[in-house]
Amino acid sequence: MNEIVTFKKEVEEEITNIWINEPEDIFVLKKGYLPSGAGIYDQYFSVLVMLSGEMRSLGIHAFADLMAFAESPAFQMDQIRIMVKRILKIDCGVISYFGLPKYGGFLNRYYALIDTIETKEEFIDVTRSMFTLTNRYQMWLHQIFPWGISMFFKQKQPDDYKQTYETLKEVTEKGR
Repeated sequence: MNEIVTFKKEVEEEITNIWINEPEDIFVLKKGYLPSGAGIYDQYFSVLVMLSGEMRSLGIHAFADLMAFAESPAFQMDQIRIMVKRILKIDCGVISYFGLPKYGGFLNRYYALIDTIETKEEFIDVTRSMFTLTNRYQMWLHQIFPWGISMFFKQKQPDDYKQTYETLKEVTEKGR
């Protein structure tokens, strides 16, 4: 079996596996375990924020744009390969490190396989699978994100800043 067909089959199996069952690497991340040691101050919240943003960007922009490029007669496979390598280079380097080693493995394999894809049809087929897998991961990250923490980041109105201004003015005048 050809490497691209094998890869697509594995991606499709993972898509099915995580339809209802949380991906293992997200479960481990949610429990605060980061084998790479990523994160600062002995916490994983910053890593979760970063991964959520990266996965959202991959799912909403990167793979959607790659599909649109491939479906356009304006782009040929040589150009698409260059775009894939440029668009995904950074993500391939950080996704696994920041806590999603299984998904990162799929992304890195996809990145490496791009050079062997010969037709736009083949590219669209395998990219559609990665697009779906990415969005499933992104949805799981969205589900586990601790949205309740946002209650500590209340929006402010101009009147809320009046007291801050008055306090700063008072402190400044006393210091003169």
